Amino acid sequence: MRNMKYLLFSLLLLPVILTAQTGPVMQVEGGEKIKTGSYRRGNEVHYDINFKNTGDADLQIISVVPTCGCSSALASDSIIKPGESGLIKFTFNGNGFGEVVKSLIVNTNEPVNNYHTLSMSMIMVDPVSLSPQSIISTGKVGDELNQTATVTNSFDKEVTITDISSNSPVVKVTSDKMVLATGEAASLKINIKIYEESAINAAVIIKTTEGEFQIPILVDVKGK
Repeated sequence: MRNMKYLLFSLLLLPVILTAQTGPVMQVEGGEKIKTGSYRRGNEVHYDINFKNTGDADLQIISVVPTCGCSSALASDSIIKPGESGLIKFTFNGNGFGEVVKSLIVNTNEPVNNYHTLSMSMIMVDPVSLSPQSIISTGKVGDELNQTATVTNSFDKEVTITDISSNSPVVKVTSDKMVLATGEAASLKINIKIYEESAINAAVIIKTTEGEFQIPILVDVKGK
């Protein structure tokens, strides 16, 4: 009799256990609206999207489809075991300026909500802004011209100026700082000496951890 009661209790409990199973569940780390940060415009963006199978059955990634031909994505594994993590590698060609949003549609074998739209937000900028963007002046033989310029970090991370030089021996340049926090500016002192009666066509070359930038210099030289 006791065994019959135990069996009856087990049979009554079985549907509860079965309905408690959730199947596979894809959970994207940080949510499905993803802010990837700032990048230099024109350069390819590469970003890893991490997700986890928080369900109790194998998660199958059936397809990952970008909504734009300017981006691509690939899942590292097609089957993710319960409790394990997966990865989607996202690539964007870097075209655009300011905030750029691209979407991915991920199809899975989840019993409900088996389509996920991942929104990828990127800030495409020039890592530094230059002011002025060019120097145009006049002078005569024997003159010494002193100009100033600023290099401002437009990025959301630190930028280091690794070298500042000129492609002409008549132009000398120095900077008051070489490491720029976000929004911080360096002041450049530019000295131009005119030795002969010919136009000076040169440039200040600024090398940074985010690429190389130039400030063109054009000086129209008159006689003494």
